[in-house]
Amino acid sequence: MIRITDEILNKYLDGDLSREEAEQVKSGLRASEELMKQYNALKLVHQKLFVMKEDEVSPGFTDTLMMQIVKRKFAIPKQQKYFIFSIATFITLLCLVILGLSISAIISSAPSSIGDSKSVLVSVTNLSDGLVKTLKHTFSGKGLSIIGSIFSFLIIISGYFFFEMQKRAKTSLGNGQQL
Repeated sequence: MIRITDEILNKYLDGDLSREEAEQVKSGLRASEELMKQYNALKLVHQKLFVMKEDEVSPGFTDTLMMQIVKRKFAIPKQQKYFIFSIATFITLLCLVILGLSISAIISSAPSSIGDSKSVLVSVTNLSDGLVKTLKHTFSGKGLSIIGSIFSFLIIISGYFFFEMQKRAKTSLGNGQQL
């Protein structure tokens, strides 16, 4: 007698067994309630698969899909350039704000030269020395830690948005949607 497995039951359902093997399967099904449950489950799956229709695609599906892929191939790098440009602009503006605040602090702390007869060269030298001192103070110790933390935070945030943009682009490419 043959050992009745899922493979044998599937062959039985498909009619691929010899007459002798089919009779052995029938007698095995009558003898075992567990085997009959297994057979009924496979029979149900077999029937459902038999009535299931295949999906059909439109005649121009391949051409449409290829055109969308080509469009996105050029659209995604353009968006990446805009994103990177906007982050670089923001960091540049942040640096200019720090520089402006430093110059403002130096000018406000410089003594007024209205009553003094100092030359312009001495005033410029004093202002530049003050700028250097302020920048040294800003970019050392706590100031450097704070600035480094701000830049790190900005890089993490921009990285997050960059990867989200990539994920959204891949998802929309997979779904065939416009970005």
